[in-house]
Amino acid sequence: MARKKEDIAARYNELCDLILRYNRHYYELSAPLVDDAEYDRLMAELADIESRHPELRREDSPAAKVGGFASAAFSEVRHDPPMLSLGNIFTEEDLADFDIRCRKAAGEDLLYSMELKYDGLAVEVVYERGKLKQGSTRGNGEVGEDVTRNLATIRAVPHALKGAAPEYLSVRGEVFMRHGEFERLNRARAEKDEPAFANPRNAASGSLRQLDPSITAERGLDAVFYAVGRVSDDLPVPDQRTLFEKLPALGIPVSPQAAVGPLEKIREYYNYWLENRHTLDFDIDGVVIKVNDFSLRGRMGVTSKAPRWSVAWKFPAREAVTGLESVDFQVGRTGIITPVANLHPINIGGVIVKRATLHNFKEIERLDVRIGDKIKIIRAGDVIPKVVEVVRHDGAARGEAIVPPKQCPSCGEELRQEDIYLRCVNPSCESKRIEALKFFVSKDGMDIEFFGPELVARLYDAGRLNTIADFYKITKDVLMGLDRMGDRLADKVIDSINARRRVPLSRFLQSLGIRNVGGHVASVIAANVKSLDRLYEMSTDDLMEIHEVGPGVAESVHGFFQDTKNRELVGGMLASGLVVEEEEAAAPADSPVNGKTFVVTGTLSRYSRQEAEEIIKKLGGRAAGSVSGKTDYVLAGESPGSKLDRARALGVTIISEDEFITMIGESTDE
Repeated sequence: MARKKEDIAARYNELCDLILRYNRHYYELSAPLVDDAEYDRLMAELADIESRHPELRREDSPAAKVGGFASAAFSEVRHDPPMLSLGNIFTEEDLADFDIRCRKAAGEDLLYSMELKYDGLAVEVVYERGKLKQGSTRGNGEVGEDVTRNLATIRAVPHALKGAAPEYLSVRGEVFMRHGEFERLNRARAEKDEPAFANPRNAASGSLRQLDPSITAERGLDAVFYAVGRVSDDLPVPDQRTLFEKLPALGIPVSPQAAVGPLEKIREYYNYWLENRHTLDFDIDGVVIKVNDFSLRGRMGVTSKAPRWSVAWKFPAREAVTGLESVDFQVGRTGIITPVANLHPINIGGVIVKRATLHNFKEIERLDVRIGDKIKIIRAGDVIPKVVEVVRHDGAARGEAIVPPKQCPSCGEELRQEDIYLRCVNPSCESKRIEALKFFVSKDGMDIEFFGPELVARLYDAGRLNTIADFYKITKDVLMGLDRMGDRLADKVIDSINARRRVPLSRFLQSLGIRNVGGHVASVIAANVKSLDRLYEMSTDDLMEIHEVGPGVAESVHGFFQDTKNRELVGGMLASGLVVEEEEAAAPADSPVNGKTFVVTGTLSRYSRQEAEEIIKKLGGRAAGSVSGKTDYVLAGESPGSKLDRARALGVTIISEDEFITMIGESTDE
């Protein structure tokens, strides 16, 4: 039976209001009300109604996808005032010179705003009477490209401002791509045999300049704003601090990491983010420093290229060009063969880099890289160096091609091609066994503190570690038999092992290194299965009845627990004193921990840090490694370090161990 037009219109308005509410909670409050699947379902329903009843479309419709309206080229947009670039500084001496110039022009001591320098694409978005009017790229600063339809697909860009919106407002900011989305996009491109994007900035730039906005909408771009262009008189903003208060009140996202302070705070801010930028899920390449007061900015003025009142303090370079000397083939714990480039040593950002990943053999083919080539290296996230480009030299002779191996470089068994990967499927492969041992003690595994990869290798070579069950047989005497092992370190290692003799089922599952089973999937399975004994009895069909468990995961888990050797392995661990506890019931919705993000720092008296984080997770919270604007609580023990300072700067609630114990409903009595 056909729905009445009135019912369709009512449902359409309901969807618009609902999705706009979800967007506000997701981008402004950092408190999502629904998961991505539900959000996508509602958006699809909204788009379907608009396609069948275009007369119902509202101006503030959140369904900004406008597929099929491709133009031959982007129109030009003139910026008023121009979008200037920033001058760069690189040292503390440069910073001191900048401060002297600013104080000389202003005639007084200054407060500065400090912001992260997002590595993305600069944009301007114009609002008239609170409605999105136009969006454009920076272009040459004077004239940019009209990408209004594409910008409108980004969920962080509001279509309508909240509250008392000004008559006219142009805001400037950055469109960027988060690391998770970048990796997802490149995996999808690899599956289609399309070239991978070199870095998130290139991916963001290419995605925003798509002629079909529906492609932009699929790319998961994000945006943050940090400046204004032309503004009507009904939005008085005296300084940067106030601007960063007023923009979120209008629904416009700003950087949660921004701060304001005197000159000495700039050095602290810079050094903190230089050391901790790898904790962010997006790229930054420095910090931006601005005179906080807008009237002082007006007195200082601008040059033809850049403002005199702002500079970008750039981080040391994270990329360099060097020679590819040879390639090794590493075997991972799941058997995947990863080509690793051996480089002529090069200094990148203060670190001597000798090796870099080439990812897989499809990537080698895409790059067309050969032995002896000059190649560009970047330190992705400051941690894993990788090859991103071959630097061509016309007329130079090319070296030998990199040929994928046919046999496993460790055990000699024939390799199997699986999608874009080569894999060793020999269960007895020594390299796979060693990597599995290293994974077991890692943070993603059992998280046994003071038990790093080097110690694993030493114990393996000494014949003391062959399977993961052997970790629970290690004694202090065994450790003291190793070279360079002190009495105190041995005690710490044994204490760390003992701290992991009782673990919940979810932690145990993720530590086994079962293919396709990471931390989240392990938690989902454990929450439904409850006990280890139950896992032995479950079929693949039983496992697939669990929400979020598909055929690949079900087959991996079922196959692991039906394998005789794996059963013996688990039995050996239990016989050596490991206790796998039944998974506790999901946290009640009214738990003060449920849905909150905690950072644990310093030394606690009642719990180890790992134990406190496990409690937080059991009660439905999230344990994060670094403090950000999304952190709800910092649990601080003795000697908390810089994380406590960061929490204070961001206004994050700091609680003591006693307050935490009260929060989780336990007694503070020993």
